[in-house]
Amino acid sequence: MPAVMQILGWTATGLRCPDHHVDFRSQTGGLHSTSLVQMPNGTGKTTTIDLLRATLSGSATDGSWDRETIRGLQKRDGRPSHGSFEVRLQLNEQLVTIILNLDFENGRASYKTTHGKGQSDGFHPPRDFQRFLTETFVKFFVFDGELAKDLLDPQQVRAETVVENLFQINSLPVIKRKVLEYWDRHASKVKATEEKGLSQRRNRLSKLRDRRALLISQRKQLKEERGRLAAELSDRAEFYDRATKKGEAHGQRVAKLESRCAHLSQKAREEATDLLDAMRNPQALSPFFAQKLYDLKTGLDRVKLPESAAREFFEELSDELECICGRPIDDEVRSVIQQRAHQYLGSDDVSLLNSMKSSIHEAVGESRTAPEEELLERIAALEVSVGKDRDAQNELDQLRLEVEQADPAVKEAKEHIERLRSRISIIDQKLDQFNSKSEDEKDERTFGIKVIEGRISEAEQRLAEITETRDLREKRDILNGIIEGAYNNARKGILAEVRDDANQRIHELLPNNNITISEINRCLKLKDQEAGSMGETLSVAYAFLATLFDRSEHRLPFVVDSPAGAIDLDVRRRIGELIPTLTSQFITFIISTERNGFVPSLKKASNDEVQFLTIFRKGPRTKKYEDGARQLDGTVETPDGFMIADEAFFNNFQMEIEEVAI
Repeated sequence: MPAVMQILGWTATGLRCPDHHVDFRSQTGGLHSTSLVQMPNGTGKTTTIDLLRATLSGSATDGSWDRETIRGLQKRDGRPSHGSFEVRLQLNEQLVTIILNLDFENGRASYKTTHGKGQSDGFHPPRDFQRFLTETFVKFFVFDGELAKDLLDPQQVRAETVVENLFQINSLPVIKRKVLEYWDRHASKVKATEEKGLSQRRNRLSKLRDRRALLISQRKQLKEERGRLAAELSDRAEFYDRATKKGEAHGQRVAKLESRCAHLSQKAREEATDLLDAMRNPQALSPFFAQKLYDLKTGLDRVKLPESAAREFFEELSDELECICGRPIDDEVRSVIQQRAHQYLGSDDVSLLNSMKSSIHEAVGESRTAPEEELLERIAALEVSVGKDRDAQNELDQLRLEVEQADPAVKEAKEHIERLRSRISIIDQKLDQFNSKSEDEKDERTFGIKVIEGRISEAEQRLAEITETRDLREKRDILNGIIEGAYNNARKGILAEVRDDANQRIHELLPNNNITISEINRCLKLKDQEAGSMGETLSVAYAFLATLFDRSEHRLPFVVDSPAGAIDLDVRRRIGELIPTLTSQFITFIISTERNGFVPSLKKASNDEVQFLTIFRKGPRTKKYEDGARQLDGTVETPDGFMIADEAFFNNFQMEIEEVAI
């Protein structure tokens, strides 16, 4: 059943943002498909977004919010002991309220959830929506520029995670796990003839599975550490490269030497490869081998092989009426000739001998010492090339050393690079252990994951034998193979389709920018570049998320902070036209400098009335707006702020910097 989520509104009390109550329902009882919430800098916009994410994900009580974080959200004016953020939702046809309560005195956060039979303590959204209301997933529909950058960073969010959740591909690994659990339960209930043997096999299988899980976890941690170190090494190497090329004349010398070193290294590698190929020929290693090969050819020539004894000669002779000696050939003689022809050389043997003789002539030629002399010449040439490469590298190292001695920061960077390379080398050695195929060690000392998996398969087979569940195990393996294949194919296909559709949207948003997504994996990988400008990054993120929301049967709200902050005016218009097609509910936090270009195109593309809300804090710098706000019907005044639902007020509001209440 498709999931439809709508945010009906939220209420903030006692927090760093002004107390406010937002309602996205229209006067007719429906819901505004597009709501613009204008909050000037300093009003608590970031606080509001963080609280919205925390309330929707239940993340404030999982240990990620410590006492300082919680107390940092306390309203500074009056210092209330408690604060709360309440979000009202409609999940399919069900009304749900989630309240995040903050106890500032004790530094604690707690939740209350209301739906179905009433209110309960804790974060308990309806089961059908739990996979959407997680800290990882909420970031994708409560979106800001930071996530846009993270989508291109392999060390941050996993882009494929939201795809798997949205299209429910991740349910297939869950099914696979359930199948394994069913087999385990079945095997555990069956009585074996020898209870002791059954217990031993179960224990070994359990330990092997634990060992595999541990090794996979260790490998994952090492790969992540290696990725982090590699990124750090790349940054340090880039700094070192720039530093060693400072100064036009010095930089040109370094660049010229780097080019020369690369050319000489490549030349030496090619010559070494050719030399190894030449050393495979035995006649090049010693005249002794050349002489023996030559003697073989001479011997074949002396006995006139293969020309004088071809089997075809006898086969043709049997077709004649007379033998070459003049005697007639009758049927009996003809039969004897045909039977004995196989004892002599056939066409294949002739071809082999001729090819052998030709090859010997080409390899040895007229001189038995020439191949060795040619090999020695190649060795001497390689020694010259290696020497030139070494001299050029020494000269380059000397230039870099001069820079290192003149600038301690450059020297420290070089040492840091060497430390990083050493650590990466150690990690690579540890990672190689997981690919080991050695069967020599005991289970607890074996690091080869494939080896452990093979032992698990064997242990499962032995357990199946003793519990008489072999047939069930085979069926389990077949079913899991089908599930795994379906998962891999579905994941690969959907990610490819999302990538292609997203690239089409990128082209529409940025027709003059050569920017394309090449792959969706841990992150969005751009073709031929690691990242783009902030405007390009934001546009790529919009295109990716727009594709997800458009292709999925589920309907989720799309909440965006600063939708057009770093984007050119022309691209703002295109994004404004795109956003109404993304989802059935779009909510954005905006400041006045983002309105130009974006708001008019958004309003024009919207199918119904756009909701315009302005929220600001009371203070000396807002006096000029407060009196006017009180005259409007769509105004809600709280002890420390205003919320105005009026388009004209929204468009005339220009304050960008506000004093924060202390």
